[in-house]
Amino acid sequence: MSIILIILILFFIKLLRDSLSFIWLWQVKEYRIDRMISSLKEDKNILQNNLFYISAIIIFVFLYINQIAQKLSFRAVGEKSDNIVDFLDFSLHLASFEMTKIQFILYIVLAFFLITFLQIFKEIKKRSFLRPRPTLKVILIFLLLIAVYLLIAFCWISFFSLINKTRIPVESIVSGIELMLFIYLVNPIVISSIILTINPFFNFQKKRLIKKSTIKMQGLKKIKVIGIAGSYGKTSTKEFLYAILSQKYKVVKTEGNNNTNIGVAYTVLNKVSDEYDYFICEMGAYKIGEIKQICEIVKPEIGILTGINEQHIDLFGSIKNTTKAKFELIEALPENGLAIINSKIKNQEIKIINKKYFSLNNIENIKVYQDYIEFDYLTVSNCHCEEERQSNFETMREKLNSEIASSSYGATHNDSDIIKFKINLLGKHYIENVLSVIMTAEYLGMNLNEIKSAVEEIKPTKFMMQKLDGLNNSVFINDSYSANSDGVLAALDYLEEAYQDYKKMIVFPGIIELGKESDKVHEKLFERIGEVCDVAYIMGNKKQKSRNKNDCKFVLEKDFGKVAEMVKNNLNKNTVVLFESRGAGVVMGKTI
Repeated sequence: MSIILIILILFFIKLLRDSLSFIWLWQVKEYRIDRMISSLKEDKNILQNNLFYISAIIIFVFLYINQIAQKLSFRAVGEKSDNIVDFLDFSLHLASFEMTKIQFILYIVLAFFLITFLQIFKEIKKRSFLRPRPTLKVILIFLLLIAVYLLIAFCWISFFSLINKTRIPVESIVSGIELMLFIYLVNPIVISSIILTINPFFNFQKKRLIKKSTIKMQGLKKIKVIGIAGSYGKTSTKEFLYAILSQKYKVVKTEGNNNTNIGVAYTVLNKVSDEYDYFICEMGAYKIGEIKQICEIVKPEIGILTGINEQHIDLFGSIKNTTKAKFELIEALPENGLAIINSKIKNQEIKIINKKYFSLNNIENIKVYQDYIEFDYLTVSNCHCEEERQSNFETMREKLNSEIASSSYGATHNDSDIIKFKINLLGKHYIENVLSVIMTAEYLGMNLNEIKSAVEEIKPTKFMMQKLDGLNNSVFINDSYSANSDGVLAALDYLEEAYQDYKKMIVFPGIIELGKESDKVHEKLFERIGEVCDVAYIMGNKKQKSRNKNDCKFVLEKDFGKVAEMVKNNLNKNTVVLFESRGAGVVMGKTI
């Protein structure tokens, strides 16, 4: 019986590990069925092409066929056994040391769970063991999961107690092993069923909190709301705006990436009040209508639209739908509100009167260094029309020079028309976010000198690209918070401009939730990687055409630990490594 006890212990360890990792995945996907389906479609290794699942299925089917064969042989007493029974009996008698059938089965199952246990031990050792954050919902899921499996076990034991009151027959041991394998195989389905069953109850509670937060916001008279939406750059823009406005006003913001309707509702209920001047609200969405819901809670008066690309297009369905969803922020603004929009965004009519567009055309003399960026920002002190700020920089300068030459406004063009900005951030892609923030701060009453001083105090946070000291005096660039196509290209541009004389490596697991656009987007990124990098470690299931462009070596490897070892073996003082996307952060953690 000791071998049965060992199998039971290993089974429970494996079941616990799989349950934790699968609940973690649901939690990361915010318990949304649409995001979960998208994830499963992109990463089929979760449930398919998995060696352990295939092995378990084979063992389960083998045991089931064996039991059927035994029943057939009992029914045909005195008759010649059929081919299936003969084959199974012959196969089992091949076991060495004259093992009985049950011993052979037990050792096969033991070997299976021992291998899975070694995998779990390896994950713990490599710090790649996935587990959810402990919340009320996670605890409830586990309690219900335990209850379901206890009920199944109770029914099984009761069944065999009825048919044999003296002892558990040998056949029941085989059936018990079948039950364990069955539970192991259906565990993801059981967890998903539990989550989908309890979701309506939590959604009811969610709606109650959203309604409560909406009522609270309606009762506030002083605080004004600034909404930020877009496919990328939301969190960094929020942090920049908070850092600048806090120099002059009392400001509250949504924390981290809590940008869903319930995340905003919690922030409103716990932090927002009339003791603040402004509430900076980051707004995220995966489908049309979700930003509108957030706007109905907070009623924004200023809206910043950072940019739009293919991010989460598998959930939106198309770029057109993405654009429509993001513009729900602009549509929710009052007539006298302010819309600040990335000039790259092509959109239909915008009904709001006050609108500004930002782009790199508003500045000149961009200089990218390893630790900071510099650029010249043109003021409008010599211009009568605010719209001129939105025009092409060269057109603006020509206008200024024309005015100076004619002296029509009695102005002189000197250095005071240009303010030099220095930002302690990595990569010029942050400049667009800073420009939107400068425009917002100016609109709210801050002068450019105040804004300039505040901008120079900005430091990279964990949500932004960071420079770290790597092994052997190498340089690590951590851009693993999240990934989108524009962000990846911008990070590669930074690598190319700031580290010209370095050996450049990238660790890139790919971008999720791109749907049918995935191959197209990744091929574009791989093309740019080939132009910039010397070595590229491509992880995950992204298709990658064989190429050797500019001597860039592409290494396809899914194992995070192996990638970390390969990176470690190639580090020196002339090496820079870009860790791009969330999975790359795990590799970096193993490398430091």
